[in-house]
Amino acid sequence: MSWRSVRGHDRVVELLRAGAKAGRLPHAFFFVGPEGVGKRTFALTLARALLCETNPEELLEPCESCPGCAQAAAGTHPDLIVAGRPDDKQELPIKVIREVCSNFALKPVRGLRKVAIVDDLDAINEEAANAFLKTLEEPPPGAVLILLGTAPELQLETIVSRCQVVRFEPIPEEDLVSLLLEMGIADDEGEARRLASLADGGVGRAMSLAHPDVDAQRRNLIDGLADERGFDPAEQVQQLLAFSKKAGKDAASQRRGAGLMIGEIARLFRGVLWQTAGLEAPAADPADRRAIATLANRLEPEDVFILADRAMEADRHLRRNLYLPLVLESLFHDLAKIINPGRRG
Repeated sequence: MSWRSVRGHDRVVELLRAGAKAGRLPHAFFFVGPEGVGKRTFALTLARALLCETNPEELLEPCESCPGCAQAAAGTHPDLIVAGRPDDKQELPIKVIREVCSNFALKPVRGLRKVAIVDDLDAINEEAANAFLKTLEEPPPGAVLILLGTAPELQLETIVSRCQVVRFEPIPEEDLVSLLLEMGIADDEGEARRLASLADGGVGRAMSLAHPDVDAQRRNLIDGLADERGFDPAEQVQQLLAFSKKAGKDAASQRRGAGLMIGEIARLFRGVLWQTAGLEAPAADPADRRAIATLANRLEPEDVFILADRAMEADRHLRRNLYLPLVLESLFHDLAKIINPGRRG
């Protein structure tokens, strides 16, 4: 895995290389940005570059052939620690953080550095976050800690202030189209462009949306909200709960499944806002454009702002681990009050 596998983040690569050449590589990074834009892939590539035994560190380039690169790529390097939220947990447990800190404090086995990557920082609780503080304040010599999350605002200021925050932007659409074709997620350029237009610059989101069950649920949801006869909020909740249960047995997977659809609701209303402003909605799917036009003809712009904000609020509630059925019931109840004929006001 070299920087060739990292798409759309050349700016970040050059930023870190400049720091390495100047000898100012920080001991702790906080990578933030939308889910699925490649933060984890970037972090693993950076770890390989730091643990490479051939190229000088100022190049910040893994050689891909030395024992350090090979072990890091295989996940067996003794000086590389990778941790995250267990699949059966809703939060990043303090036990995981303590294990990371304990291993991180040990002397390097192969070289001069230890590198730790901690994913899912959005799911960390205050107790676990506080367990990080001593490691962040007094890191071992040469050690580098890489934390991954979506936004610094979701973390304790005591953690954010001790890290160099590196912001990752969505992958440009052309890069994403090429990547989807190379990975075999899309069979042809037309499908790749459709998925890229829906994915908000995230490979992970594109992969999810490519699944037939997800595509079918997305279509039913959007068409149901745009139905001129209105929709039954209780029925929509039950359909989405059934869909989320297919995403996995654990609560976190179910939340991600529901969150994917809530994101599509927010996208729908963003398109309606464009339409009500007299602009062409950025929707590649003809069925989406029809749904957007139907809602734009029915709703006032101020209503659409409320609807979009309500969808984003539901997404925030999911990220804070509120009870999924309650989040969905509240969301669809509020949407129905504005969208359904005869119920506004």
